[in-house]
Amino acid sequence: MKNLFFDTKILDSRATQDFLLPSEILMENAARGMAEFICSQFDKHSKILLVCGSGDNGADCLALARMLAGKYSLGIFLPLGIKSSLCQLQYERLKKVSLCCEIEFLSTLDNSTLAQFNLIIDGIFGIGFKGQLADELKSLIALLNQSCATKIACDIPSGIDKSGNPCILDDRAFAFKADFTLTMGALKTALFSDLAKDFVGEIHCIELGISQQIFSTDSSFRLLESQDFKAPKRKLKNCNKGSFGHLSIFGGEKSGASILAALSGFKIGAGLVSIISQTPPPNLPYEIMHSCFIPSNTTAILLGMGFGKETPLPLESLQNFKEIPLLLDADIFYHKDFQNLTQNFKNLILTPHPKEFQTILKTLCHQEISTQEIQKNRISLALEFSQKYPNITLILKGANSIIAKNGEIFINPLGSNALAKGGSGDVLAGMIGGFLAQSYSPLESCIQGTLAHSLCARNFCKKNADFSLSPLDLITQIRYL
Repeated sequence: MKNLFFDTKILDSRATQDFLLPSEILMENAARGMAEFICSQFDKHSKILLVCGSGDNGADCLALARMLAGKYSLGIFLPLGIKSSLCQLQYERLKKVSLCCEIEFLSTLDNSTLAQFNLIIDGIFGIGFKGQLADELKSLIALLNQSCATKIACDIPSGIDKSGNPCILDDRAFAFKADFTLTMGALKTALFSDLAKDFVGEIHCIELGISQQIFSTDSSFRLLESQDFKAPKRKLKNCNKGSFGHLSIFGGEKSGASILAALSGFKIGAGLVSIISQTPPPNLPYEIMHSCFIPSNTTAILLGMGFGKETPLPLESLQNFKEIPLLLDADIFYHKDFQNLTQNFKNLILTPHPKEFQTILKTLCHQEISTQEIQKNRISLALEFSQKYPNITLILKGANSIIAKNGEIFINPLGSNALAKGGSGDVLAGMIGGFLAQSYSPLESCIQGTLAHSLCARNFCKKNADFSLSPLDLITQIRYL
């Protein structure tokens, strides 16, 4: 688990004030770190184009060029000229070096010139970018994106702002499309927004002369990693099925949803799993029990999978289980009695996708926000919601799912496009429910459940086509975690 930062200005100030490292030294260290990465990845016959902005991000790029000079054939393009003093200083240093080695300063850039390079480095804009790109810069970045060369972004791909929102071109998200992003000093939340995911590529953090542990401070934002997953361990030897909890799942109109959740919860370690409905669902698996009421030994409850928007909710049945963790999902968020559930349960988990979160914000917070705005502000909206409802654990599903609890944000960047299938969410709910049933806290259940879900998809895709993943494949993969 790593710290993330929305704004790293405070870290830069800390480096200057606490560690006596002025901006110029930080820039030199950043350039050196990027140069080391490039030298480790690309052979000496590579021809590198560095596209440098007019500010400090352009200065980083020019300093990088100086450190690569003599090792690679370089092309330098400055589409915006030079504005900052550091950019001017780095440019003058590079000009001195260019007297001794092969560096070409380009006045224009077209397809034929671009075809000469097999590595492109974007240093046009950094994390401070906001607004929209000028038309000539959109044309330039579109030209760069068309190249078959490997692409590296300095700090953040140009065209993405500090909230992680790309620009818009022809009604589509648009920015420099990097294969690698080399970010400076600390990881930024902007790099892990859903909308940035198609542009950032593989992310590496470059140290600025002090380790990340020393450079960074405490943060409310954290990035989950695969090593954060901890499979359930059955340490008790004198035990029985009841020792590992009883997961109860209310069955709705679409019985397959509750069956998928039940199988998932059972496979992830719950000792007992029951589906609650008036009549047993067809094709109920042998290992899953059926009940007309909530068993008294229930340790976690799931509600919503397969329910319709008008399906009567079992409010009366739930009254005796207010202390038990309750996970709500799917059409339950559109139900007229949804608000009653949020007021009566102490350990509540909500797992909406953006459209469902729009309804939650309208119902609970009286906020009218479009799904487009939610996608642009996923992290900040999830944070605000968790601060307003500290007893609720929220999972805002997406390409990078967000877990929010009492003012803390955990981002899972491991999601796969293979999961864009009906039933994947039911399997996720079951995984979380399985952890809840085994007495994991709501927050830890959400962390472990989302990681298990992502890792199962990734493991499947190592040997199978991503488009072929089914919910049952996910459940089968649990055994290999």
